[in-house]
Amino acid sequence: VGKFETGYEGATTSTEAEINQADASKVIIKPNVYSWKNINIGNMFKTSYEYKRNLESHMMKNTEWGAVTYLSHSEYGSNTRVRVNNNSAYITGYAAIEEPTKGYNAGISIEGNRIESTQLKQDGNYTINYYNPSSVVASTTGNYTGIYDMAGGTVESMMGYTMNSQIGVGGKSEIITIYPDFFTNNKWNSYYDKYTTKNLTDNNNRILGDAVGELGPFGNQRDPDGNTRPRSSWGEYLRFCYNLLPWTSRGGEVLNGSGAGVFAHSEGSTGYNVKHTFRIVLTI
Repeated sequence: VGKFETGYEGATTSTEAEINQADASKVIIKPNVYSWKNINIGNMFKTSYEYKRNLESHMMKNTEWGAVTYLSHSEYGSNTRVRVNNNSAYITGYAAIEEPTKGYNAGISIEGNRIESTQLKQDGNYTINYYNPSSVVASTTGNYTGIYDMAGGTVESMMGYTMNSQIGVGGKSEIITIYPDFFTNNKWNSYYDKYTTKNLTDNNNRILGDAVGELGPFGNQRDPDGNTRPRSSWGEYLRFCYNLLPWTSRGGEVLNGSGAGVFAHSEGSTGYNVKHTFRIVLTI
């Protein structure tokens, strides 16, 4: 599994990493780079698929994310809550100095949900970069061998969708423009998870082991921005893909505070989103 969110090689600002195109040559999976954002599902998948064909490279599936999540909460992982990446410049490998206690607050840094923008490789008052040894709290293993950016950072789109979409899962994702037989040829089946959810609280229709349905939703929480959002028993946001927003996404983002985390799950549109990125998986 990619150790970090996928970055856009050569980007010197967060805006320069907002590119809606497929280009495997621009993939960089390292700390202290800008996450590749503003890219639709089709281009995410094509970039991942063409990255290392000899190693069966592909865009991460919801069930693969679930496997990492459960491993992180076992004897093989940190077995504790993974600290969020709260760098609002969307740089990989960062960690919040303090565990957030409050959720979304419309991008404003407040006590209980501190966010901060820095330059590459620089610590801030509330956020520290990968090379600061204290950043290992953001690793799935609690040390440098683990996986980062799975809590907060940039929202990660997954290859998982619901069949009940009224607007079609192809649509603006452009995946059927790139691969016309994607949903009809069995050769693609192993590259995505398929759900049958119809609404954003339909937690019964999950795939065993995806670290989604096992957690709720069990309640709601009012965030500092005044909106009430569903939370899982783990305390993180839990909303399912459904008719109008048929794609799955994981981890939450830098602005979500306590609502972000490895168990966080949300719905995603078919098109591109300035706050969404992706992660690459190899099969060896």
